[in-house]
Amino acid sequence: MFGRTAWENDDHMSGESTEPEAKTIDDVTLIDKRPRPLLKFILAFGIGSFFFLFPIEWNGQTTIPLDVVVSQIQESFPTFVELFTFALIVAGGVLTTLSMLHYREIVTFDRATVERLELDYWQTSSIFWAFRVVGILLAIPILLGTGPAWLFNDGTSGIVWGALLLTIALVIPIGAVFVNLLAELGGLQFVGTLSQPVMRPLFNLPGRAALDSAASWLGSFSIGYYLTRNVFDRGGYNKRDVFVICTCFATGNLGTVGAIAAVLDILHVFPIVVFLYLLSVLVTAVILVRMPPLSTVPDEYVAEPDPEPEFSGSVGDYIRFAFNEAVRTAEKGESIPRSAVIGLIDGMKLTAMMVGTILTIAMSAMLLNEYTSLFAVLSTPLVPVLSAFGIPDPQTAATGLILGGAEMFIGATFAVGSDLLTKVFVVIVVSSQAIFFAASAPMMVDMFDDIPIRFRDLFVLFVLRTVLLIPITAGLIHAARIAGLL
Repeated sequence: MFGRTAWENDDHMSGESTEPEAKTIDDVTLIDKRPRPLLKFILAFGIGSFFFLFPIEWNGQTTIPLDVVVSQIQESFPTFVELFTFALIVAGGVLTTLSMLHYREIVTFDRATVERLELDYWQTSSIFWAFRVVGILLAIPILLGTGPAWLFNDGTSGIVWGALLLTIALVIPIGAVFVNLLAELGGLQFVGTLSQPVMRPLFNLPGRAALDSAASWLGSFSIGYYLTRNVFDRGGYNKRDVFVICTCFATGNLGTVGAIAAVLDILHVFPIVVFLYLLSVLVTAVILVRMPPLSTVPDEYVAEPDPEPEFSGSVGDYIRFAFNEAVRTAEKGESIPRSAVIGLIDGMKLTAMMVGTILTIAMSAMLLNEYTSLFAVLSTPLVPVLSAFGIPDPQTAATGLILGGAEMFIGATFAVGSDLLTKVFVVIVVSSQAIFFAASAPMMVDMFDDIPIRFRDLFVLFVLRTVLLIPITAGLIHAARIAGLL
């Protein structure tokens, strides 16, 4: 292990040990597998896993059921989706305003109102208060379809509203239903226990972090964040765990990578792209977790620490122990319908908290890209570097990587018209960057303000990830080409 263990105690937790308890199968009191909790775990894990993790063929593409559900709702009820998104933006801006007025003692609400509206949940900094309010001002003309021409360009609101916000507004609440089934009814304990032998030595993370990563890769980074926040609030992660998971594993989801591959006409090599993409993410994570700023994030908790027991034994022992912990958790948990409803409500609250911020920041980034040459200028120093690594169209690739820092889809699709090797390189690097300042970055900063995750740290990590990903990905694609795979 490098540095302190994930469960080491900190000053603010003085007197309470957070070291994980080491166990073998002989130390475990195996619970009686009563039919009700056993069935609850199996159903919850099966339903949640199916919607997040089960690949299916749909309209000629490999995706997951959650993506199909979201797509069908968007296609069948477009007006409802727009109104729902707008309602979330307004709710987030209004409730944040009421919260800020109350806690700054400008307007005082009685205790019943504060609790009913959960005003403490909506507290934030002045800048994010402004972002959420500006989000309402931007959403009104977009929804009404009237306003300045720059607002309705395909490269501005066409992407931010049409491709980004309308998806996030559905993905998080619907995905939260299934996240809650996995997180609250045993799935987290099951996957976490089985993943310990890999996650702890390679990434210094609890095994349960593997589920967050899978949720991001097979669902979306927003779903990964939601699951991470859920576990963090229950004491299952410390601040360093959260920072590492969000910036190293919540990368582009496979559905989006597939959509980009379709746009770039490289679906015929998609399995190779996915394999190289996941490999680049894992190699980069192994390096980054041992470097500042990630290695210096304190191992502090915001709730009573709930360490994941360390377990040693055979493969069979691991499976038995994982199953035992999962059923034990399911027995204590809510019913499946109630867990689903709780997840839906939590997902809607979380979405309302973020969509205004995302709209404001994403529109700013897209306007800079559409009406200035800023990103082209910023990409210039990368051109000789990419050329040295044998990327055939270095100028296109460099601009795509810089644009990827704003929004993954835009950065990757900038490579349209280039050769196969450049397309694959750009798709892999941009999808692996994890930090997109038009979407994931503001979401992280807003959602994890109590860590805090700050923009300056994210910028440093974005640069470090890009610097590492360039040689790693270049080496992988050249090896794949030599092997005749590309």
